[in-house]
Amino acid sequence: MRIIAGQRRGHKFDGPKGSATRPTSDLVRESIFNILGTLVENRVVVDLFAGTGALGLEALSRGAERAVFVEQNRDNVALIHRNLTTLRFEGRGTVRLSDAYRWARAYQPVDDSPLAVFVDPPYREYDDRPEKVNQMLRQLVEKLPEGSVIAVESSRSLDADVLPELESWDVRRYGGTQVAIRTVDRPDHEAGQAALPQGEE
Repeated sequence: MRIIAGQRRGHKFDGPKGSATRPTSDLVRESIFNILGTLVENRVVVDLFAGTGALGLEALSRGAERAVFVEQNRDNVALIHRNLTTLRFEGRGTVRLSDAYRWARAYQPVDDSPLAVFVDPPYREYDDRPEKVNQMLRQLVEKLPEGSVIAVESSRSLDADVLPELESWDVRRYGGTQVAIRTVDRPDHEAGQAALPQGEE
């Protein structure tokens, strides 16, 4: 695997062993960051269901202040630590051995600084527990500081079963993958949505 752009552009890092972990493809990763543009620069980013840490590592390369990786698989936690070392990001990354749902329930902002949060659960979660993904996203929208951005990746159609307040999300399709992005804006959620480019099919 490799970093696509930014400070560590072209640098390689380790991918997962076996098929249990599905890293975000280069195409989808590049598309997400093209949409977000400068919204990751100088921000804390949170990579939920982090796996290899590819999204958080890409964000660090593109100017994020620091990254928090939340992953419940111990082998993947060790992998993220190795990748942080390989890319010389050790001082800018924190890896938490935790369930992402539990992390979202417990999360409380420390200040008003907006975050960027990546949500990329195993695709089976959308089929087996869409209501749990929906609840987690609702919690994030309610608690994240204003101006924060949430990016969600899925292989299934991202609809109202998964996305709370569906009309507030910018949903795009890239081959067999869908990506949904939302900015947190209070009290008018639609104003934040307008700041993103319009969706494509």
